[in-house]
Amino acid sequence: MKRNLLVVALVVFMPEISMAYTACTGGVTFDLEACAKINFEESDKYLNSNYKSLFATLSEGDRDVLVKAQRKWVSYKESTCQGAYDATFPGEEAGIDKWSCLDQITRARKRELEYLKSGIGGDEFFRAADIVSKFYEHGKRENFISKLVKEFSKDSDSKWREYVSNNCALAISRVHDQKDQCVARQEFYKY
Repeated sequence: MKRNLLVVALVVFMPEISMAYTACTGGVTFDLEACAKINFEESDKYLNSNYKSLFATLSEGDRDVLVKAQRKWVSYKESTCQGAYDATFPGEEAGIDKWSCLDQITRARKRELEYLKSGIGGDEFFRAADIVSKFYEHGKRENFISKLVKEFSKDSDSKWREYVSNNCALAISRVHDQKDQCVARQEFYKY
């Protein structure tokens, strides 16, 4: 029994163990930007691996939903990170901001794909929601989730809304997520 648990733990956490992120330190903008780009490329490599792995396990209908969600997510990621770049351009740190944005959004999507494949990892959001709720919602997680869902309902970014809609349809189908919890999780991890 213990051996089986060890094997499961290694399979689940092996991608995280093998992902080596570089701490971007230093005072030269060019080096910081290059480091941020390398981190994004590493994250993107693992995201693509997770996507292919999940895709292979899905029914044809769920594959269509995943493809739609991924396309909307890519559009959202590109426009959001271009916005991060534009907000600081012509400053020297514009490139750092863009690559860091791409990396952070990609890491969040990678975790979401892992959750959709295995059902493992959703507790991370609930732990964070419980902490926030403790300080701002008198310990009522439902209130915090409701606020996140309400915030999502006000969002006018069609790429984001379509991504969340398709992603949550898949989460409901695959891991029996509750729609409000899925929407709240997406909004919580939004860049």
